[in-house]
Amino acid sequence: MKKNIEVDKNEGTVTVTVSVNKRNYVREPIISFRTKDISVLLEKEGIDVESCLQNDTIYNDGSSPKMKGVWVFKLKQDKKPSQKPSIDISTKKSSLTNEEESDKIKSKTKTSKKRK
Repeated sequence: MKKNIEVDKNEGTVTVTVSVNKRNYVREPIISFRTKDISVLLEKEGIDVESCLQNDTIYNDGSSPKMKGVWVFKLKQDKKPSQKPSIDISTKKSSLTNEEESDKIKSKTKTSKKRK
């Protein structure tokens, strides 16, 4: 198996080209690559991909095997943390009036006697 991985950071894509040798004898293993296999291969290489833009399938068995394939993946974009506006927390509570003491409403409740 021959593989070629090209990362284009300007366009945000990864192009993978894989080719396998033709299977001539029964004792040689059957090799096939699908999109899922290539995404696992990229993951092992340390390349994070988001989605597949161009997929392909290759195999080395049969009367007319397809032995070369090209896959194009979209790179995962690093999400930049959005800057939250800074909030000034003041220790002094503001009131609607300029008075120092606040008016508290005192409620009087009736005390009722318990019935026996």
